[in-house]
Amino acid sequence: MSFKVETTGCQSPDLYSKDAIENDAVVGHIEEEPNGDFKLAFYVPRWCYGGLIGKRGATFRQIQERNNAEVIIPRPNDESTDVVIRAKQRSHVVAAQRHIRHLIASMLDRKNATHFLAVSLNHDNIQDRYVELKKSILEAQLPGIDEGLFISDNCLHLTFLVLVIQDEEQHQRALNELQACRSLLADLKTPFEIKVKGLEVTNADPSSTCRLYGRIESPDLRKLADRCLAHFQSTGLCVSDRYHRDSVQMHMTLMNTRFRDRALKAEDTIDVREILRRFGDFDFGTLQCQAVHMCEIGSRVGDSFYKISGSLEF
Repeated sequence: MSFKVETTGCQSPDLYSKDAIENDAVVGHIEEEPNGDFKLAFYVPRWCYGGLIGKRGATFRQIQERNNAEVIIPRPNDESTDVVIRAKQRSHVVAAQRHIRHLIASMLDRKNATHFLAVSLNHDNIQDRYVELKKSILEAQLPGIDEGLFISDNCLHLTFLVLVIQDEEQHQRALNELQACRSLLADLKTPFEIKVKGLEVTNADPSSTCRLYGRIESPDLRKLADRCLAHFQSTGLCVSDRYHRDSVQMHMTLMNTRFRDRALKAEDTIDVREILRRFGDFDFGTLQCQAVHMCEIGSRVGDSFYKISGSLEF
């Protein structure tokens, strides 16, 4: 399993629109100081400091001048890893934080993802039905479809998000943030019932796709997944920020051209139209979800599941 951050040709986000600032979740964390100024302190990974300062401080000055805000970046020997923003107006604090968040997201885009949050779906009934589907597809002898395209039945999962973790300090922080997501469960019924039924592709053309998925239905789990994504997007650890994606795609990977050959180019595709025609309503069954795991990318050995660094159990 590997993750590669894909960028699209979409327009850059408007970091300073009034609606965007008023609706930003960070507003609730801003403190009003005795002198009437507004202050926000938030975690930024140490390896990002250089990118926020820029050559001869150019990026740092741009952040402050463009947002009418004072920004304090910790020095190398400081114990705190919090960047502090101060401004006369609350909206300027939000704009500066969004500016910094966008810069961090750009830096993360250039890093290889190291971990991912996931729900394991390798339960007996789901596994058995997946093996049946795989056998049926291969027996159909469809052009371009071979066994190397399929994920191991022991690795079936739903991915919430992917992370970039550079050191043990960040690793521990990620584990702490995962536990902090427990508060997001307050109004949700657990354990979550997950139904896996139907096949889908995420692009519009099934005749030229890289992946085939099993569709997941679980309204409360979807809420938790989206909340976890939003939570981690504010930590400086999540690869995709809210401008690229604001909801989790609820599916289980079944086939991927990268499984067959890691050296394949991004444009290498397969035609799954006949698979969708024959097996599009395939029912994998249901299961109960009682945990979200933080897994290490590339840690799978043989047919085992990925190495789990920590879990949020419920």
